[in-house]
Amino acid sequence: MASSQIGIIKIPVDGAWDIADLRNLSESLSETYGLFYPLVVSDEETRERLQEFIRKQFWSGDIQTRHFGQRLYRNIPSDDGLKLKSFRYSSPGMMELSGVLMVLLLLSRVARSWIATGSAGIDLWKKVDDFFAKRKQLRKPAKKFEMNDELADNSDAARDLVYDVGKLLGFDLASCNTLINVMGNPISALKYLVAAAVEARKLADLQTNGLLVLPKSEEPISIQGPQTLQKRTRDGVPVERTRRRRRVADPEDEGGMGA
Repeated sequence: MASSQIGIIKIPVDGAWDIADLRNLSESLSETYGLFYPLVVSDEETRERLQEFIRKQFWSGDIQTRHFGQRLYRNIPSDDGLKLKSFRYSSPGMMELSGVLMVLLLLSRVARSWIATGSAGIDLWKKVDDFFAKRKQLRKPAKKFEMNDELADNSDAARDLVYDVGKLLGFDLASCNTLINVMGNPISALKYLVAAAVEARKLADLQTNGLLVLPKSEEPISIQGPQTLQKRTRDGVPVERTRRRRRVADPEDEGGMGA
């Protein structure tokens, strides 16, 4: 039974497609759809089940987790799954995809945001790499990890990067805060954004290479989840505790993805 509004998006396609491009398209669509679906699905039971799944994964899982989005995708109710309605390859051609409309718009928006950043994002991704390079214990921490002053400091640093990376990918400040609450802590949220960016880049590259044009939409997209951070002790997911004052909302952040 479908739990969310199903919609269809039309994606113009053109250029010299090959098998590798089709593989990247298939992998990226299933990965990003699986990663973003738990953030916007309207059915509360399904949302809580999948969000609990990603909380465990992005705390104890390695930063280089691959194909986790496809695992999530296989747990999506069949009626809410991504379906290829048509693919007409000509000059120009057209692809029609059906699925949960908010997920389709979200994955498109993140990929388009990646394109818009251009070379400006290089320094930021270097900061993310440096963050985990200097904190190797956070790349794949033990399932039971006690909160202490060092971890609290690391959470503060990760929170700042979540805001910066989130903005780079088209999320506003409110959405970043909700994402942190969904993931349980800023470190997990940062890992999640890295995984989402890796897969969204494949879609972005297809557009940059002139093979397709992702739809653009200014419709607000609300991330569903706890608005305040709740105490989490199950399976060792740490309680978030930070001493640094939360960043004041920038007026330019308003109207982004909207939570």
